[in-house]
Amino acid sequence: MHMRFKILLVGIWLGLMGCISTEHQLPIPDADSFVDAQSDMQAEAITFQLNRRARLYDLSWPLLEANTTLCPKTRRSIGIVLADLETYADLIGGLTADQIEAQGLADDTHLFHIIKGSPAARAGLSNTDFIRAVNGERVEANRPSALAQLISKEIEGGEPVQILVERQNGEHTLEVTSSEVCDVIIKLSTSSALNALAQDKTMIVNAGLMRSADDNMVQYIMAHELAHLALRHARKGTWNTIASGVVLYGPVLYAGGAVVDRTLEVFGQNSKRSFARQGLARAMWFSQMFEAEADYVGLYMLARAGGDIDGAAEVFRLFAREAPASTWLRYTHPLTPERVAALELALQEIQEKQARGEELLPELLQ
Repeated sequence: MHMRFKILLVGIWLGLMGCISTEHQLPIPDADSFVDAQSDMQAEAITFQLNRRARLYDLSWPLLEANTTLCPKTRRSIGIVLADLETYADLIGGLTADQIEAQGLADDTHLFHIIKGSPAARAGLSNTDFIRAVNGERVEANRPSALAQLISKEIEGGEPVQILVERQNGEHTLEVTSSEVCDVIIKLSTSSALNALAQDKTMIVNAGLMRSADDNMVQYIMAHELAHLALRHARKGTWNTIASGVVLYGPVLYAGGAVVDRTLEVFGQNSKRSFARQGLARAMWFSQMFEAEADYVGLYMLARAGGDIDGAAEVFRLFAREAPASTWLRYTHPLTPERVAALELALQEIQEKQARGEELLPELLQ
């Protein structure tokens, strides 16, 4: 047995020796060139990813601040995003805390972003500042969670807080008065899908949407998702699923449709429709209504935040260009042309209220 193992090793070695190599003499960069290129690319990646997140936070703030009347839960905020090296690694994705530290970031709690238009921005905080104390209570330099908890506790009553910041020219005290905002967490997904979604009290925006849509489009989609959260569509959908029996027959419809889809594929029949998705749409009949309601209420939320409601429908035209089937295939969302037409009517409704000086509140069922 021992001899057979030796023969096997020799055979593997001879096989490796006989592998076919490349035919050309390739240029081989020296170690310093590689390290420099790697460092430059990582620095560029860090800047790019953090700027994308900063853009997302800036677009979300007006929506969260202007729509507290419509949101079921609110909280106080001064509009800052804290991060240590580990948090930066999570936000950026693909790099380690050590690699980020090698780019010159100190092992400290950073003000990664001061949200545009927030109380922190108005008070003069800068992302080069380091917060060392809140209302006289000092915090450890590398504990962002502790600092976040301290700030939340001190601003809970809405009174101004004294924030001690460390700058290159010494320590300074700034007074900040928090704002009431919708109690929603904003996250960025790395998905390339042209979409966003709302879960519990979290809004998740895909990188694909951030890449393809301009600020006005992204902000309207965020308003649409905020409407889902404010109207508690996820909870209502769960109730409807149970009350209507969809929880029992829905999986059967979907699985049956999937079998039909697979059978057609085996026999070379390329159907333009997914029977599985049609089964899901029939089971989740209420989903289209919730989507239409979020379109409508979201436009009001965008208007209340001072956003560009005139261009809101452009995002659906973008969807139609990227997914032409959405103009004629109906699943869990209304047809894209229907959404554009309904949005034009909602736009007219809002503009008439603005002309009359009325408060912008969506119309309730009579």
